Amino acid sequence: MSHTRVLVLATLSLLTGGALLFYLIGNVPPTTDDQSLNPAALLLGLAGVFLVAAGAGIVAALLLHRRWPVLAGRQTVRRGRSKVPPTAAAIRQGILCALVVVTLVTLSIARSLDIAFLIVTFLVAGLIEAYAQTRK
Repeated sequence: MSHTRVLVLATLSLLTGGALLFYLIGNVPPTTDDQSLNPAALLLGLAGVFLVAAGAGIVAALLLHRRWPVLAGRQTVRRGRSKVPPTAAAIRQGILCALVVVTLVTLSIARSLDIAFLIVTFLVAGLIEAYAQTRK
């Protein structure tokens, strides 16, 4: 995919997730009539957080890859091509960032977020990204 197409899709994801969160916060109650969590609102809220975090993560990764191309991983240099990093790495890193954010939000909602879970979540995400960059 081209940088422009990925940037447009990331922006669309960011706007869609933001609109979904805005709608949920403004119009949908977080609890049901018996004062328990509304599962549909919770899942839609997590989907909105995922879309916002993925869109922001992809845009941030694209900008960081232009400044520091080594963050995109190893690349084969072909003659006649510019040294613009591929967009697949930015998409992968944005989605991984969104998964980390959704995991931390879910643990926070369940009231089990701890510094150990925070560190392990970031370490696992870093290991997944390191594996993805080193495989062929």
